[in-house]
Amino acid sequence: MLGEVEIREMRVADIEAVMDIEREVFPFPWAPEFFLRELGRGESAMYRVAFADGRLLGFIGANLLGDEIHITNMAVIPDVRRRGLGSALLVGCVRQGLERGARWLTLEVRETNRDAREFYRLFGFRELGLRRGYYCDTGEDAVIMAAGDIREGPFRELLARGEGND
Repeated sequence: MLGEVEIREMRVADIEAVMDIEREVFPFPWAPEFFLRELGRGESAMYRVAFADGRLLGFIGANLLGDEIHITNMAVIPDVRRRGLGSALLVGCVRQGLERGARWLTLEVRETNRDAREFYRLFGFRELGLRRGYYCDTGEDAVIMAAGDIREGPFRELLARGEGND
């Protein structure tokens, strides 16, 4: 079981633990410099981490581009998946984006990452098309997904219930 989970803004001091998850979850993890650059983007960066019992369990990264939240990276360690942590991270990110004027939510996901695609579909994301050769590490295509107007639909219901609160 998970202990009490704390979700908060990612800090530079968290990058080492984030990199441990990156290496565990992704075949081609980001470099630490990418996270440093993203955290330096100011108000447009929305990077959050989830801890329980002093252990980093997951994170989400997104950028606010005008009125669009663009998710750049998200991971939850395998042994705590399917317990609501990914949902809490996503909804918390959406809540933060809404507070900053966001209306839309987009991302790209590897075409072969069926679990992630199914997870995002639960939140109303639709597959809009492909970005051919998007992932330069493998040349794999990315599926473009968007949730539409996040002030409505599944997110509105989740936010009304208070899910994703810190």
